[in-house]
Amino acid sequence: MARYRAAYETKFWRDQYSVLTPNDDPGQIAIQVPLAYEFVEGLIASLFAKNPAVTLKPGIESVGDAPKAQALANTFLRTARQTLESCSRMALIYPHSYIKLVPQEVNDEMQVVPVAVAPWEVIVDDDAPRYDLQKYMAHVYYMTTEEAAQKFGDRDYEGSFKDTYFKDYERLDEEEEPNPVFSYIKVVEFYDMVEDKLTFFSPTVSEGNAVLMEQSPIPFRDYKNRPVTPLCPFYFQRLPDFPMLGYSALSRIYDQIYEMNIVRSFQAGAVRKASRQYLVKKGILDEEAMAQVTSGIDGLFIEVEDEDLEGVIRPVPHNQVPTEVEMYARTVLEDRERGTVAASFTRGEATKATATEIAALAAYTSSELGRMARERDGAIEHLVSAYLCMKSLYLPDRGVVIRHENELMRVMPKDLMGDFEFYASDSAATPMSEQMAKQQLLQNIPTLVQLGVPPVEMLREVVRMLNLPESFIDGAIQQQEQMMAAQQQAQQTQMGALPTEPTMEDAIRNPSPATLAGFLPGEQ
Repeated sequence: MARYRAAYETKFWRDQYSVLTPNDDPGQIAIQVPLAYEFVEGLIASLFAKNPAVTLKPGIESVGDAPKAQALANTFLRTARQTLESCSRMALIYPHSYIKLVPQEVNDEMQVVPVAVAPWEVIVDDDAPRYDLQKYMAHVYYMTTEEAAQKFGDRDYEGSFKDTYFKDYERLDEEEEPNPVFSYIKVVEFYDMVEDKLTFFSPTVSEGNAVLMEQSPIPFRDYKNRPVTPLCPFYFQRLPDFPMLGYSALSRIYDQIYEMNIVRSFQAGAVRKASRQYLVKKGILDEEAMAQVTSGIDGLFIEVEDEDLEGVIRPVPHNQVPTEVEMYARTVLEDRERGTVAASFTRGEATKATATEIAALAAYTSSELGRMARERDGAIEHLVSAYLCMKSLYLPDRGVVIRHENELMRVMPKDLMGDFEFYASDSAATPMSEQMAKQQLLQNIPTLVQLGVPPVEMLREVVRMLNLPESFIDGAIQQQEQMMAAQQQAQQTQMGALPTEPTMEDAIRNPSPATLAGFLPGEQ
C-alpha cells in the first residue's frame, strides 16, 4: 500500500518505497510519470459527476416518515461529498476504505459528522460472507491523553507520539517528553455483534490492554432494535472468496507504472549522454578555457597554445538508444490499457479506431464504470441508513427544522426510525453513460415519429437531456400551433368549406338579400 500511495503522489523513487534507489547515485536521473494519478483521478471524475443524493420509499411496515427522512438525509449528503470522494480515492489506491459517523457537539447540539477512515484502521470479520453478518468489527485510532481523560476519566495514561502507518517524515526525539497536546494513546473501539456490546480498550495504558469503557447493548439501533455500527464500508473491488477483503484497483497497473518509470529514467539518461563531450589532455587547458568547454555553448572555438591539436582535445563517441527501448515502452503502455476500465479515447487520446469500435469501447467503459458506480451507490445507501439511525438518537425531543423545496418542515426522532428502502439518485449514472443516452435519443427520433409520439413531448425530452433553455419549448409550441392553423385553413380552402356568416360591414359594402337578411326584422 505504501508503494501504491507513493506512485499516486508521484513519489515513486523514494528509497523506502522502491527496490531501485537512484538517489544513491547522484548521477542517476529519476523520472516519474503520473500514470497512477491519471488512473485514480480519471475514475473519480467519472464516478462523481453529480452531487450525491438518495430517494427514500416507505417499506412494507410503513414505519417512519420517508419524505422527512429523505429531506434530512440529502441535507447531510450535501456536506459529505468531500468525504465520499476521499473514501473513493482511498478505495481505488488501497484495498478499500470506510466512512465513520462520529458524534460531535456543534453549537450546543450533537451532530453526526462523516470522517474518511483508512483500511488499516479497521478490523473486520474476514470470514463473514456479508457486512451485516459480521460477528465483530473494530476501529483502531489515536486519542490525545486530554481527550481520553475527558471521555474515560482520569487514568495513568502513558502518552507518546502518534505513530503513523507510513513513515513519511522524521520522528521527533522519542526520548523527549511529548507535549500533552501531542501526547496520544492507542484506542480500540470494538463492536461485538454477538454479545451486543461496545468496548473501548487501550493497549498503551499502564495496565496494558486496559478496558476504558463498556456499553451494552450497542447504543446505535435500527427500527427493529438491531445494533448498528458507525463504520460504513466503501469497496470497489472484492475478493471472490473473502468479500470483506477488497483489493486495490491501482494494483492492476502498478507493474506497468513501475516499468514506465524505469524506461523514462533510462531515456532521460540517454538524452543527457547524447550531448557533445570531449576528452582534453591534462594540463593543456587553463581554468577559463575549461569553463568555456563545460558551458555547453554549441560551435564554440577555444584557442590553445599547442600546435598538436589532435592530441589536445577529441570528441567522445556515443551510442544511440536501442530501438527496443521505444518498442518496450509502447508494450508497457498497451499492457496498462488492458488493466484500466476507461478506453484511451475517453481521456482525449487520439486513436485509429473506427466508429463501430469506439461505440463498442464506450459501451464497455460505461458498463465497467457503471458497476463501480453501483458500488458507490451501495456505499451511499448504507451510509444514509446508518446516519438516520444515529441521528435519531441525538436529535432533540423537539426535533429540528430544515428547509426542503422552499418549505420548512420539522423532523422528529420517530420520523427517522423506519423500514425505508434507499435508492441513490444517481442510479449509477456516469458521464459516459449519460453521453450514450443522449446519442441514442437523437438517433431514435425518426423511429419515435413513426410510432406517433407527439413532437412536443419529444422536444421536452431533448431539451431535458441536452440541458437546453426551457424557452426552446415555448417557441417551438407557438411555431407548431401556427403551422397547424395554416394547415387547417389550407385544408378548408381545398375542400370548399362553407362561407362564414356575413357581418354588418359586409352587408353595407355588398347590399343584397343574402347579406341583408340577417339584419332585417321579421322572418322574411
